[in-house]
Amino acid sequence: MKTLIVYFSYSNNTKNLVTQLNKEFNFDVVRVERKIAYSDDYDICAYVEAKEEVEKKIHPQIKKLDVDYSAYDRILLFFPIWWYTIPMPIASFIDSIKGFSGEIVVFANSYTNDPLLQRCIIVVCKSTHLERIKENFDVFDFILSEEDMQVIKSLDQQNSLFFNHQDPKMVEWFDEMVMVRRNKM
Repeated sequence: MKTLIVYFSYSNNTKNLVTQLNKEFNFDVVRVERKIAYSDDYDICAYVEAKEEVEKKIHPQIKKLDVDYSAYDRILLFFPIWWYTIPMPIASFIDSIKGFSGEIVVFANSYTNDPLLQRCIIVVCKSTHLERIKENFDVFDFILSEEDMQVIKSLDQQNSLFFNHQDPKMVEWFDEMVMVRRNKM
């Protein structure tokens, strides 16, 4: 199986993780980058640029990746969570590969072994420890029945149990709470 690693990294934490991981596997690697780079100032990047992209569902233009995706069976997609979702350059990348018929494995801050796996949405725990990353690759140790999948699907109310991440007032409230906590530290 031919594998491509695609990653997005603002602070280079994800880049460092991919570099460390790829010492073991030696996959082809490409980096997703915004055509117009984010500000070097973290606060401007996070609280202005990235936040606006998420709130307005802006998929920014990304630099062209010179990749023949049909040559790959699997894409390992690495990124941090920004504003409770994927960074919007990753959304732009996903838009660009709509015809890809292989497997896409997502590495982000989430959990593993859930029904998404059987819908070809593979989410694996984030880790910076190589031995845990290797263990996280092994997510194919179970199969749910079609009946179980339907029961689980029926449970989805399309609402967050925490709060609505798309409601600007809730996001502002959460942002203020985080800023207050940061200032107390």
